[in-house]
Amino acid sequence: MSDASTGRLTIVGLGPGTWEGLTVEAVSVLSHVSELYVRDPRHPAIATIVEHLPGLAVRSIEPTPVAPHQDTEDAAIESLLVFARDAGGVVYAVPGNPGAGRPSVGRLRERASELGVSVRIVAGLSETDAILSALGVFAGWVESIDAAEAARFGRENAVGQSPGDESVLPWRSPVPTQPLIVSRLGDGDRLAAVQTWLRRYYPDDHLVHVVWEPGTSDCRSRSLPLCRLDRIDGVDGLTGLYIPPLPALDDVRTFAGLMSVTRRLRAPGGCPWDREQTHASLKPYLLEEAYEAIDALDSGDPQVLAEELGDLLYQITIHSQVAAEHGEFTVEDVFQHITCKMIGRHPHVFGELQLESAQDVLRAWEGLKQRQKPSRASILEEIPKALPSLPQSSLIQKRAASVGFEWPALIDVLSKVEEELRELYREVYESSPRERQLDELGDIFFALVSVGRHLKIDPEEALRLANRKFAARFSYVESRTLAAGKSLRDLSAAELDALWNEAKQAVEPPTA
Repeated sequence: MSDASTGRLTIVGLGPGTWEGLTVEAVSVLSHVSELYVRDPRHPAIATIVEHLPGLAVRSIEPTPVAPHQDTEDAAIESLLVFARDAGGVVYAVPGNPGAGRPSVGRLRERASELGVSVRIVAGLSETDAILSALGVFAGWVESIDAAEAARFGRENAVGQSPGDESVLPWRSPVPTQPLIVSRLGDGDRLAAVQTWLRRYYPDDHLVHVVWEPGTSDCRSRSLPLCRLDRIDGVDGLTGLYIPPLPALDDVRTFAGLMSVTRRLRAPGGCPWDREQTHASLKPYLLEEAYEAIDALDSGDPQVLAEELGDLLYQITIHSQVAAEHGEFTVEDVFQHITCKMIGRHPHVFGELQLESAQDVLRAWEGLKQRQKPSRASILEEIPKALPSLPQSSLIQKRAASVGFEWPALIDVLSKVEEELRELYREVYESSPRERQLDELGDIFFALVSVGRHLKIDPEEALRLANRKFAARFSYVESRTLAAGKSLRDLSAAELDALWNEAKQAVEPPTA
């Protein structure tokens, strides 16, 4: 009985392109059908199949887009499945192994399930096997990816979208310390996009190997640096690429590489300083690196920021490694906690909840936190006690405001500031005890933080800018005084005031 009469879509793997490369099962299926459907009748296996099975008619799938700008591959899938359903069943052939590294086959199976079409897979020799054999490479762990998929990652923007595709791609990176094969390179445009993706993780001078027609008698290969990959000619759907693994210490552009370095530093024979660190001893460095990252943000230099964020990230990895060594948690637990938290607290992104504004998101966030942590007696409970006073005050007020506890308008807050200033003036004028003055000064700071929140100004940033502005103007006064052969102590109040006003005109105020 033929597969066409069973109502089943049979997907046959053609292997590398020779009759001898077909599996016994593939030959059996092809010998019992009268029609074979393909996307590319130019595949070398087609000619040899027709030669051995002269009664077999080869039909090319002509994609019929059912929606504007539909991808040709998706359109071909739709056309094939509609035909399979209407005709009762067809046999469809694809290069290589349909079950390995072919994203189009995965989409085909998903869509077939939706349309009620059953699918049978007949495996074939994969391009990966043929490329490894051609190069004489023997590896226990090999990654493989279809060039069309790799090209999508190469064309993606910073958000993770490819041109003309509104969906956000999953984060996909190779493991550079393991061999990688990219199959079916296609045209030059796809090759350039694949190169862009690979250059994110591998050095430009890394030697890669292009293999034409692997698994056939015409197989040939060429080695060249990754930076020159886009200059090579004659690539097509039968051309593959082998990327040899990097030495461990050259894997410097992935998180796995950083974790490997961290583990080596902590391992026997590693760095004596890193090996003796504990969670407690690392605390000041975590805080220091966080503040240095803030300074880098203020500098406006993206390269400095990238460096400082790296220093901060190392603190995460070494804390995770210390914890793993003591059986507390692993870095994977860190990933799980934050990833699940972000998914669970963004139902308007990953679920069905509809939220219109950032303020709606903040209110929903607090509500979700309360439901996820019902034992929390107060929304202020989890504010870190070690947080510096200014950001701590800001966070306290934001949490209180999220449940409606706040001054209704900015004018009310400004009036509160005036009131607190009068109270401090009275305490100082009356020479009240220091504790009273301390209390009133704290109230002023707290009220000023509320002013910043109403103005949507981070008080920490505002004070940091004020500090930088003062430092720049003071340095100007110092240099002018030194140039005159004097010291600041030699100047009168009037002279200092004049120099200060001069500095205000001469020194540009810092920007956020």
